[in-house]
Amino acid sequence: MISNRENIHQTIEHGKKTFPYSVYHVCIPDWMKKFPLHWHDEFEMIFIYKGQGIFSVNGFRNLCQAGDLIIVPPGSIHSIDQNKNDFVEYFNIIFSLALLEDNPESHCFRNYLSQLSENDCMKDLFLTAASPICKKLAPLARDLIEHRHEKYCGYELMIKSRLYEILYILYNENLNDKKSSPQNQREKENALRLKKILSYMREHFSEKITIEEISTIASLSPSRFMTFFKNQTGTSFIKYLNDYRLEAAAEELQATRKSITQIAIDNGFENISYFVRAFKAKYNSTPHDYRKLT
Repeated sequence: MISNRENIHQTIEHGKKTFPYSVYHVCIPDWMKKFPLHWHDEFEMIFIYKGQGIFSVNGFRNLCQAGDLIIVPPGSIHSIDQNKNDFVEYFNIIFSLALLEDNPESHCFRNYLSQLSENDCMKDLFLTAASPICKKLAPLARDLIEHRHEKYCGYELMIKSRLYEILYILYNENLNDKKSSPQNQREKENALRLKKILSYMREHFSEKITIEEISTIASLSPSRFMTFFKNQTGTSFIKYLNDYRLEAAAEELQATRKSITQIAIDNGFENISYFVRAFKAKYNSTPHDYRKLT
């Protein structure tokens, strides 16, 4: 199972150093409750196989369903959440652009891959199953998914050929030719600000964090910060922080024999009674019973 609290800026290796490419199969909520906000340096394409879920990329949240594709350029902040009681089953196709071209001075890199590597370059990050571009990309994605376990002679060439074709279609049909527009510049600034907020939260979540403190980190007034965070994530900062702390506490309940009081304090909860109530509201179980179940 993938941890809900992996590094917000993920630097884990996908595939091999000599072939940085992986396909992951995920089902929410069966295998994990959600995949919280994070980003990484690889290019990602998400294909929804069954059900529906809420997908967020660079502050845009969409309810996506079977057959849809979500494009996640390198450096894009993204997350996946359960929609009410629905389930969603999907595949992540993740690869480094260096797999296709590792020479930044080459013609292909300078003219094509360098543009595709920017997280503000796409016209549309959410491609519905009925859209013309999705109809072109979906067969290629399905092919990669269906062959994800095969290791025959030359399979790497097949994978690279499909990835090249995917990027060719994206470049010609989904590239934003107005990257320097004020709107795109604001989106880029918002993404950088949100990364700064999330990184600070991850480093200091076990400490007391006030709205005044975190708004200063974001270079915003407290009221503007609260509006900004809600617009970018769909939830308040306090709720997001408390959920993060509760998930950290749940992992410690599973992995350690520390007392419940100590776990609460270590994860930023000064009031133990509040911690127990919040934990029960989130997990439908007291910390004590949760530990026994796991």
